[in-house]
Amino acid sequence: MKYIAILSLGVALLTAPALSQMKPPVPMTTAQFGHAVTGQSIAILVRVVAYKRTSLSAELLDRESDSVYKSTGKIVDLYLPEDTPFVMGSFAGIKPGAALFVYGVATTRGRADIKKIIVLTGYIRVE
Repeated sequence: MKYIAILSLGVALLTAPALSQMKPPVPMTTAQFGHAVTGQSIAILVRVVAYKRTSLSAELLDRESDSVYKSTGKIVDLYLPEDTPFVMGSFAGIKPGAALFVYGVATTRGRADIKKIIVLTGYIRVE
């Protein structure tokens, strides 16, 4: 019995870091993105409005919970290079209405260059 308790504690300690890594990333708020300075790393959640070649127009979303986001009406312009890595999803998932978690670098007010994308369409709800 003593060994089972020690084994259970060991398993719990080993899996705790993995469980904490499974939480979705927390995006910047609209206000935080609005105050981002040129060259600053950004992490935002957006809903695609339009996409053409390397230009992505999207609406910023604010987090309510891990799976619920609120529409803000704030449109941002993002540069999407052809060699952008996708953590989850692909270029095929980028279409109007798609939800994207974007890691990037702020360029000018309301604009950023995308460095990495996670396609979250189907995994979150936008109100």
